[in-house]
Amino acid sequence: MPYCTNCGTEEAANQRFCPVCGAPSGGTFGVSPMPPLSSGGARVEAQVLVGISLEPPRQSRWSVFLRLLLCLPLFFVAVGVGFVAFFVTVAAWFCSLFSGRVSDGLQDFLTSALRLYANILAYEYLLVPRWPGVTFHQKPNDQVTVAVDHVRLRRWSVFFRFILSYPANLVNAVLSLGTYPLLALMWVWGLLAGREPRPLHQALALVLRYQMRLQAYLCLLTPTQPFRGLFGEGVDVPLITSSALPQGGISSSLPTGAGNAGAEVPVLPTRWLVERSSKVALVIAIVLGVLIYAGTTQVERPFIQRVETRVAHSLLNSSHSDAVAAVASFEAAVRACPTSEFQGCVERAATRAHDRLGGIASSAFIYALVPPSARGDERRYAAAQSALSEEVDDLQTLPAAQAQAEISDQLPPTLAQLNDAYNVLKRDLDTYL
Repeated sequence: MPYCTNCGTEEAANQRFCPVCGAPSGGTFGVSPMPPLSSGGARVEAQVLVGISLEPPRQSRWSVFLRLLLCLPLFFVAVGVGFVAFFVTVAAWFCSLFSGRVSDGLQDFLTSALRLYANILAYEYLLVPRWPGVTFHQKPNDQVTVAVDHVRLRRWSVFFRFILSYPANLVNAVLSLGTYPLLALMWVWGLLAGREPRPLHQALALVLRYQMRLQAYLCLLTPTQPFRGLFGEGVDVPLITSSALPQGGISSSLPTGAGNAGAEVPVLPTRWLVERSSKVALVIAIVLGVLIYAGTTQVERPFIQRVETRVAHSLLNSSHSDAVAAVASFEAAVRACPTSEFQGCVERAATRAHDRLGGIASSAFIYALVPPSARGDERRYAAAQSALSEEVDDLQTLPAAQAQAEISDQLPPTLAQLNDAYNVLKRDLDTYL
């Protein structure tokens, strides 16, 4: 079976250029279509090659109109594959943490999942005209191509991968929000004209490439952060042909035989040369994303606060019920203590009550969830709970007569203080629900 001698991608028999890296076809190598482990150990960066046409294609208006509906079955497939890919990524994390690289099998699956995700997302973004179907392997007629170098990884960066990816995830959140207005405009434009405007098409393609590079970074397929090339690599050219294939380009999905010699065959570039207006559109998307992100945070905060308050309310009720039950159980155990061994019985009952009070949900969790205006009352409740626990703890060391007096005279007022603090805090939380 023919494979590219440069990147290892499977090739068609009549194919003159690799559909991934653009290298001229030159026969087969080995038995694996995966790129070999890069020589020289860990490289400074690895390439994540995403190929897609930078010319907006013509699309049928009915498919544009029903695009979300047509994407639904693909979304279900993507969710299922993503569920499996999560566990494969965990396995890849352990594998690369100990060996400094992802095994061939894991890399193959994760790259295939990334390719599937790229094709689905490109169809959702109105970047490609044909329904992509479910494909895990590179095909000559793919509308989107994805290839990832197989390189060694630094173990410390693998260990801290999810922490290191936080800035990239934040940029992705902004980009994702900023694409919504652009997608709405592209949808309307596609319905009217049957083809998307070129600047918006290229801007959304840049967003797609960034998201694919981010996913490759999160899946441990590359040690390289996805920021480089966010705005492309230069000014776009009208048409790239097989006779003038740039370095890093991807060949056409159309077969090239003797009968097609000299014909212009569009290619899917992996070194993206976009025009200035596309970069401006991407900047506008970023600005819109920042504004939406800030506005959404402010709008959603009351809802989030209600959820947090409800959780705090539940924890408070549980904490107070456990405290009251612990004290009631302690008092019942003391009343049942025989006079002959009253001291030891009180000590055992106090120990059990103290352990139960110590096992109650920590007040720190409640404090972190209550609204800021209720935190003062939460501190008073926490102080009353602590005083009750100390009161029971002191009963373990007192003489029998003094312990009996403390149980009658001191414990009820301490419990009453806890009840009062609970009622005040509960009223505060009720106002937010």
